[in-house]
Amino acid sequence: MSVGRLPSCSLPLLFMLFMLQPAVAKRYRLSRWDIPKANYSGITPLGGEKYAVVSDEQPEAGFYVWTLKMDSVSGKITDVRDDGFYGLAWPFDRDAEGIAFCPQRNTLFISGEEDQRILEHRLDGTLTGSEIQVPQYAGKEFIQYNRGFEALGYDPREHLFWTVTESPLKEDEALHLRMMSFGPDLKLASEYRYSLDPPQARNHGRDHYHGVVAVTPFPGVGLLVLEREARIARAYNGSRCWCKLFLYNPLSGQKKLLERWSTRFHLFNTRFSNYEGMCLGPVLADGTQTLLLLADSQGGSGVGPWRLRDRLKVIRLNPEKSDLHF
Repeated sequence: MSVGRLPSCSLPLLFMLFMLQPAVAKRYRLSRWDIPKANYSGITPLGGEKYAVVSDEQPEAGFYVWTLKMDSVSGKITDVRDDGFYGLAWPFDRDAEGIAFCPQRNTLFISGEEDQRILEHRLDGTLTGSEIQVPQYAGKEFIQYNRGFEALGYDPREHLFWTVTESPLKEDEALHLRMMSFGPDLKLASEYRYSLDPPQARNHGRDHYHGVVAVTPFPGVGLLVLEREARIARAYNGSRCWCKLFLYNPLSGQKKLLERWSTRFHLFNTRFSNYEGMCLGPVLADGTQTLLLLADSQGGSGVGPWRLRDRLKVIRLNPEKSDLHF
C-alpha cells in the first residue's frame, strides 16, 4: 500500500514537498546502480548475494531478483544489480506487498493486498497452485480498504510464516492487530495480539495510514516489526511519515523499540522515503546482523528533481547487545 502518489503539478508546489529528519542508518539511492524505478514494497534473501523483490503496482504476478553486494566489515552496500523479473500474466494487479523465501520448499510466497491471498511461486516465477490458508475472518471483505497483508516473513528455524494486516480488521478494536503464524502445512498455527503505538498525527489530513508494513523473523531473538504512520497534508507541504522498528515477543506480547525516524515534505529537501520492505541481510565479520529496509518511491513519482527515490537503508543489529533482549 503506497502512502500517496505525488501529483504532476507546478514547480511552486513541488518546491514545498520534502524534508528528512536525521536518519538512523546509511541510505543508498538505487538509481546509482541503474535499478529501474518501481513501487518496491517487499524484499527477501534467497541465499548468498541474491534477493527477491516485489513491486506493488506490477501488472504481472511475480518478483524481481537482485544481486546485492555488501562490504563484510563495514556493512556498506557496494553494488546492486537487477537480474530480471520472473512472473506470469495475471488478470488484475495483486498489489503485491510482502515476499518470503522458504528454503525448505525452495519457493517464494507473495502476499497481495488487493486479493488478501498469499500465493506460492517457483523460482522461475510460475505458480505452484498452493497458497497459505488465510482464515476466513481475515479475508478481503473483513479488512479495512487497502489495509491488508503488507507484511510477510519466514522463520527457517521454526518453519513458520508470519503475517499481520496493516491495520485492525473491521471488527477489531482500534490499535489491536492479529499477528498470525502458519506452519509447513500452510495452515494457521497460532495467533497473537499485537498492539500498535498510538498515532502521532493530530488529524488525518488528506490521507492517513497507520499500521505494520513489514515483519521479519530474527531466529532465536524474536520478530522485527516495522510500524509506519503517514499523514498526507491536504496541500502536501507539511506531510509527515513516522517509522518505528520494534523487537516483538509474540508469547508475551511485549515489544521493544530499537530505532525510530521520521521524514516530512519540505521546500528544500528531496530525501523523503517511505520504507515498506524489510529483511535480514548478511552477518558481518564481527558477528553483527544487518537489516535491509526498502523504500517505495511510487515509481519515482513527482516532477524534475522533486521526486520520490527508491532507496535501501542498512541497520546493524548486534544480538549480544541488551537492546535485543527482553
